[in-house]
Amino acid sequence: METLIGLLASLRPTSLAPMALLLLAVGGGAILWQWSTARGGRGDLKRRLKVEVSEVAEAPKPTAAPKRNASAVRDKAMKTAHEFYAKSDPENVARLRMKLIQAGHMDPGAVGRFFVIRFVGFLAGAVVAFLVVRWFGGESAVPSRWTFIIMSGGAGYFLPGLVLTLQVRTKMREYRNGFPDFMDLMIVCADAGMSMEAGIERVSKELFITYPSLSQNLQLVSLELRAGRSLDDALKSLADRLSLDEVRSFATLLQQSKELGTSLSGALRVYSDEMRHKRMSIAEEKAHALPAKMSVPVTICILPVVLMIAIIPIIVKMTAGD
Repeated sequence: METLIGLLASLRPTSLAPMALLLLAVGGGAILWQWSTARGGRGDLKRRLKVEVSEVAEAPKPTAAPKRNASAVRDKAMKTAHEFYAKSDPENVARLRMKLIQAGHMDPGAVGRFFVIRFVGFLAGAVVAFLVVRWFGGESAVPSRWTFIIMSGGAGYFLPGLVLTLQVRTKMREYRNGFPDFMDLMIVCADAGMSMEAGIERVSKELFITYPSLSQNLQLVSLELRAGRSLDDALKSLADRLSLDEVRSFATLLQQSKELGTSLSGALRVYSDEMRHKRMSIAEEKAHALPAKMSVPVTICILPVVLMIAIIPIIVKMTAGD
């Protein structure tokens, strides 16, 4: 052990060897500890089984003590974090819960898991920054070191929120692309004589492969309708989960169609054409904006190469002539 410490102390702080040896030692120790505890647990279990078999006729059956495994500790930590933040800032927790639902995290414990991940990210960023400063900091000033550690911890703290925002945008893109197809299938179901409730349930099964998140939300609408919730309320809840104005307009369309007594299939067909035209307009807008976006990488990457190809032969000829 003293030899290993002396070897690590003799290395330069600017070398990558100490970090590699440290990570290797930690990983090897974790594997050996897991292997030894697993073997010891099996040996203890065999001895307990032998003792219990020999004394089962004499002693009463003991009550098994609850095991604090990793999943139980994690669940308790998530529950504690959820309760703490729900008491301190319930409005923020409600907004976060809705944002997690929009990102596709329907689990009730998603809020607590998010806070635990944020806390772990803060600690991980601070620890990694501390190790980097410790081994590669050199002669930098102490305030700059602590500033770097605090900034790294803050980056680890805010990183889960950024990832969650990206997930929400991805899900919204999927919902917006899949909702016109949902409308087309609803038109087919309406023309076949199916009710709105039966049509939503059928379409949710058909969209499971192409748009799984949209299908999951439609299945939730079917479950809410089975539980006795009205169609308008279920569609408004769907609009909140998807965060799309098209879904709110769809709920308003169904309500007005019921009040005015108009044809449901005709209203769905008109609205489906409008949504498909809107999706095509968005695609055309992105296509027209592509040349302006491509001008920057063309100028930075391609133009210097073209200039070099055009100018270097002239420079070589002039040098050779001299």
